[in-house]
Amino acid sequence: MTTHNFDFHLQELQERAIGKLIAAETFDKRAFDALKAYLCEKAELIKAEHVVSKQVISCLLSAAQTIESRAEYIPEARANLAMASEFSMLLELIAIGESCNDRRPGIPRVS
Repeated sequence: MTTHNFDFHLQELQERAIGKLIAAETFDKRAFDALKAYLCEKAELIKAEHVVSKQVISCLLSAAQTIESRAEYIPEARANLAMASEFSMLLELIAIGESCNDRRPGIPRVS
């Protein structure tokens, strides 16, 4: 997994999750879980970087927006609507130089 080059594995995961939801109108929870896990790993690698790949940003935005837009009429997307917020939150974490492992729900951050 590289931080700056085009990531073909990310593209493949994105197609399996987002592409399938758009084209086949099928929400594949496993595919979205795999995409999120990979993006969390990627976030760990790039959290100290000053530049973030447009591919990563685009994927995170697309995942959140696609889930939200399809939730209106696809029951599986509606049932997993919280995942859209998770992708948005991950984008926010990357923007402030953090990753999935830096924040745990219900545990206060003490500086």
